[in-house]
Amino acid sequence: MLAGIYQILQTPFDDDGAIDWQSFARQIEYCLAAGVHGLVTPALASEFFTLSDAERREVVEFAGDAIGGRLPFIVGVQGLNQRIATEFAEHACEQDATALMAMPPYLRKASRPELRKYYRALAQFDRPLIIQNAPAPIGSPLSPRELVELLAAEDNILYIKEETNPILQHINEIVALDTGNCAGVFGGANGTYLIDELKRGACGNMPAGGLVDAQVRIYNLYRAGCVDEAERISHKLLPLLNYATVYGVSFHKVVMWRRGILRSAFARDPQKISLNADDIRAVEGMWPLVAEHTLTEYPFV
Repeated sequence: MLAGIYQILQTPFDDDGAIDWQSFARQIEYCLAAGVHGLVTPALASEFFTLSDAERREVVEFAGDAIGGRLPFIVGVQGLNQRIATEFAEHACEQDATALMAMPPYLRKASRPELRKYYRALAQFDRPLIIQNAPAPIGSPLSPRELVELLAAEDNILYIKEETNPILQHINEIVALDTGNCAGVFGGANGTYLIDELKRGACGNMPAGGLVDAQVRIYNLYRAGCVDEAERISHKLLPLLNYATVYGVSFHKVVMWRRGILRSAFARDPQKISLNADDIRAVEGMWPLVAEHTLTEYPFV
């Protein structure tokens, strides 16, 4: 069973926009040191939509080699259509992916019959399949009932990553509607609602960026029954997560750059909102709230 904090890996770039493989390897080692329960790439937070098809395959191959079977490895295989997605799925399986994850086709949205065919094709691989229910405009949100029906239709469709608002109510509905086909629901949204998601039956969360050491600690404390302590740390993390909600990949990359995990904060996303000097000063002021709950070998400097 997949459960816990499954970090979505950033795709690190150098200042000229080329993939920085040295930073990629360091990011994976940071995640392992943080105690994550699994790793995911390429997904939305990985800026997969800015990667060429060849780069997507290179990212998967590099991550798979660097992880080396030490943790479950989930590969994002979403495509513009069924054919492209199945090609990515075939490649992921060749790289020994533990599981596959896919949004519905993006850019040109699929009809509901086409969507069922899309997921049926991806479910033919001998891997658990996770439906990423991402919000618009990139995602094509599905209702809790539609998600549960897809899980009931194919044995290998086992998990949902729910990140369409209202996330918490959707988790409630999925859990209530499920008839035993759903092995787990992961949350997203940077881990902002982690504890509330767990209280409503989620199996874990797929966050992104340089706060995962604190988020792993929150998850482990909650599962150990130390709910008050988990909530105390979570409340300290919330101001930073509010910034992550606004600035997305730019925030995550700045934090990982300042912590020495990435050598550059460059993001390819053409719609990114870059942090200005006041934003960075604000993040610097918030960091002491969570510093004691993060790895000392990766300080925020």
